[in-house]
Amino acid sequence: MVKTLREISIPALLLASFLCVTVKTQSPAQSESQAAGLRAAFSTAIERDFEIVKDEFNTRSDASSGGRYWLVHVKPRHSGNFQFKYRYRYHDWFKDPLYSHVEREFPMPVGERGCRRAPQGVGHYAKFCVGDTIILPIAIDGFTEHEFSLTSSAWTKQDDETFEAGYPETRDQGLFLADVRNLVADNLKYVGSGSHKVLYRNGGYSLEIYAVFEALRPGKFNLALGAPFAGVLLQQDASTGIPLIIVGRETPLTLLASREKVLGYRMAFDGREYVSSTSGNGYLTNVLILQPGDRISLKYHTITRSRANEFGGREAVDVLALPPVIRKLPFAVDPQWRYNEWIVKYLPAGN
Repeated sequence: MVKTLREISIPALLLASFLCVTVKTQSPAQSESQAAGLRAAFSTAIERDFEIVKDEFNTRSDASSGGRYWLVHVKPRHSGNFQFKYRYRYHDWFKDPLYSHVEREFPMPVGERGCRRAPQGVGHYAKFCVGDTIILPIAIDGFTEHEFSLTSSAWTKQDDETFEAGYPETRDQGLFLADVRNLVADNLKYVGSGSHKVLYRNGGYSLEIYAVFEALRPGKFNLALGAPFAGVLLQQDASTGIPLIIVGRETPLTLLASREKVLGYRMAFDGREYVSSTSGNGYLTNVLILQPGDRISLKYHTITRSRANEFGGREAVDVLALPPVIRKLPFAVDPQWRYNEWIVKYLPAGN
C-alpha cells in the first residue's frame, strides 16, 4: 500500500511545504513547526509498519559535505520487504528548474528478531531485524513539498533461504592460509587471505589484498590491519583501526539506512515527467558491528603494477608472502568520520 501527501489533510500538506527556511535563520519555534509538519506526513505513510522512536535535525559542516537533514528513528513492527521513498522539489525550482522533482529510495528488508544482518563491508548491512532501530536521513535543506511513501511485501521463508544462499557460511575457496599471529583470536577468527585484481584501461592493474575474518564471541575493540614489510616495491601500509563490535544474536541495534537511490525527474514538452538522472548516496560509517558466525572481508594492502610491470617479465606478486599483521587497539570512534556522528550515541555497550 502506498501513501503520499495527497492522502493527507490540507493543513498537514501546508505545514510540510514550509521547508525553504534556511538553517541559520530558524528559531526553535520554527524548527518545531517544520518538524510537526514533516512528522505528520511521515507518520501517515509508515505508521502501519513502523513506529517513530524519535526525530531530530542535524546540520553538517561544510567540511563534512554540508546540508541539513531530518533524522527519523523508526522501529519495524514486523518483518517484511520494505521500500521507503520520499520526493521533493528544489525551493527555487520555478526560477531555474533543474528537475521537476527528485525521488530518493531506501531499500529496508527486515527479518525476524535475531536474524542475520550480513554486513557488506564496513558501515552497510544487507538486512535489519525486528527489534532494531533504523535511522532514516531525510534531506531538507533547500527543498520543499516533501512527500513520503512506503511499499511492502511479506518476508517469507523463501526470502530467508534466498538471503542465506547469498551469504554462505563456507567461503574458503581461493583463500591463502598462513600461520598468522592473531591478536584478536578470542573474538575474531582469521580465516585466510585473498586478492582481487582491478584492471586499468591503459594496461596494468591494482591488486587488492584482503583478509577474511569470522566473528566468534562478543567484544569491542579497534582492529588494525597491515601488510608486513616485503622489499622496496611492497611497502607496509599505514594501518588505521576499524572500530569493531561483536554482539549476541538477539541484541537489538540502532543502524543507519546507508544506501539510497536518487532519481531526478524533468518535465517534457508534452507535460509528462521522465527520469533524467540516476545516482546514489552512501551514508557510510566506519563502525563494524558483527554477530557470531558473521564473516567479513577487509582490505589491508594494495599493490599497483604498471603496464611495463605487467608485460616486462616481472615476477607475479606472491600473496602468500604478504600475510596480514593483526593488532588489537582500544575501542575508539572518530565522530568526524563521514556519518559517524549520527550513530555514535547509539552504539551498543560491550567489553
